[in-house]
Amino acid sequence: MSKPPVAALTGAGAVLGKSSIEDFLCIRVDTREQLPIDFDSEYVKAGRGTVPVFDYAIEGDERQWAIERKSLDDFIQAVVLSASWKRELAKIEKARAWLLPIIYVLEFNYEDIGRYNYDIFKSGKVTSQLVYRRVAELEYDHGVDMAFRGNRVMAAYAICTLLKRRKESLKQTRQAGSIHG
Repeated sequence: MSKPPVAALTGAGAVLGKSSIEDFLCIRVDTREQLPIDFDSEYVKAGRGTVPVFDYAIEGDERQWAIERKSLDDFIQAVVLSASWKRELAKIEKARAWLLPIIYVLEFNYEDIGRYNYDIFKSGKVTSQLVYRRVAELEYDHGVDMAFRGNRVMAAYAICTLLKRRKESLKQTRQAGSIHG
């Protein structure tokens, strides 16, 4: 008898593969995250705790690498208000010591910046052009990978896949160390 064809995994299974206890993705969500992403998956376990820089990290690796997540409102505030911009740049500088990619997972599309209502800023000096310039500065001057994902669901998906890749990298490093050690 021939075997039935293998069915493609869907949902979280498609992202993370079949689960076994050592393959669970345990994510630490920073306590300062005001509207944390809910990872509704049997493959992902998320808990709150301190992540020194940014918002999401693998549990136990939060001092080595993390991902920043921003909604459109949060991003615009972070790049147009002087004090917020300085804090953002300070976080990036702190993360630079990791020597790993600095990634912002964004819950909106690039063109959403142009559709935003800038009337909430009373000075009249805050426009989409300023925000687009800040995106360019983050990418070009500060080496930030801007991952525009369109919505919270796709942002959660991106965070999971990136953190899973980090977990795989850590596992490979440990295995290589045990072979050579």
